Amino acid sequence: MSTTRKDKLVAAAQQDLNKRTKQEWIEGAAILKHERFEVAGALFDCKDDELLSQQDVQNRLDAYLRPAVQKEETLNVDSEG
Repeated sequence: MSTTRKDKLVAAAQQDLNKRTKQEWIEGAAILKHERFEVAGALFDCKDDELLSQQDVQNRLDAYLRPAVQKEETLNVDSEG
């Protein structure tokens, strides 16, 4: 086996070791410097057995806590008058 292929296999195996399930990320919320409920909210649409990397979880947390789209201002119909 060539050295580069071996290195790629080792890197792939290492990446898999860094992945965790939804529940493991919620329980380890302190690693991400967030509260459990924030991590749970960010991962609400993930399957329980899906393996997620720290970068995946961080991206979901950023999207959950700081949404890019602002809600449009709505007017109460009853207040116009």
